[in-house]
Amino acid sequence: MKKRLLAVVILSALLFSSCNFPSPALPREDQPLYVPPAGQTFTPPATPSPDPSARIKLGDEVVLPLVSLAFSPLASVDNSGLPMTLSLGEDKAVMNNTDETLFFSLSSESAGVSPDAQACLTSLLSRMRSDLPELNASEATEIAAAGLTGVQTELSGTLLEAPMTGKLAVFQVQSRCVSLLGAAAVEDPQTLWQETGQYAFQALLGGLRFLPPGSVPACLIATDREYAFSPENPIRVGSVNLYDGVSRMEAYLNTLRGPNMEEINYIRINPQYNAENEIVDAYQINYAGSGEPITIYFSIYSYETPMAPLGFSCEAAFPLQRP
Repeated sequence: MKKRLLAVVILSALLFSSCNFPSPALPREDQPLYVPPAGQTFTPPATPSPDPSARIKLGDEVVLPLVSLAFSPLASVDNSGLPMTLSLGEDKAVMNNTDETLFFSLSSESAGVSPDAQACLTSLLSRMRSDLPELNASEATEIAAAGLTGVQTELSGTLLEAPMTGKLAVFQVQSRCVSLLGAAAVEDPQTLWQETGQYAFQALLGGLRFLPPGSVPACLIATDREYAFSPENPIRVGSVNLYDGVSRMEAYLNTLRGPNMEEINYIRINPQYNAENEIVDAYQINYAGSGEPITIYFSIYSYETPMAPLGFSCEAAFPLQRP
């Protein structure tokens, strides 16, 4: 586990010694030493303490379609600049740091019979305790974010066999329970949470934006500029068997649209290998006004919630489920 290094500053003292000289042969009148006029003592200004929240960097806003929720994901959370990992779904987002000691998630589910945010929180904690028997939650307090009022609670316990400290905030929006969870899971979770986790949690909370119904795109739009356009980052549509791969890729293409909802034309070209020696299928696509054909890549060997490439849109949610 990485440890922070403490810088040690060593101060050196200068030692002065006086020397005795023989009295001069000629008489001498000593002149008085210069004494500066009395005045106000100068005190150097105190160096301001660095703002811990300034270390938190956010990425471009992302929309979760099923939740009508926009948020700015965590890009990095400390001075190392190491990027956070982001996993997106239509109704959830998960972020973690490189060491996997800090975790954050945004998720949504139907509120069902839960009448308010407190009922959503009670239901969520009940399910969490079934997986984390040692989970402890403080008394809920009110919280406001994105123009809404919800509830929050402090968490402690064990996560991934490590001590855990964190926070959970819950809102009820459009008959859905929306939760933001943050947790530090490390040998000394309290320090990591106090120094970094709580500021990342507040940054996420401050960037939440609930959207009016009907204003949300029908599908996720990628923020990675290489998504779909690079063999190393293909659209992972998965397959039930090798024979339905083409139908899944073309179901995606039939739903994809240009930036202004233009119809997509496509033609399949030869597959190729990427750097991981994985076969990726390639299609050339164009739409009215697109100019030269654009090549996008698919993998049928694994599945992730499909997104529209950056600069594209979609007619509806992509009709693909996890195989």
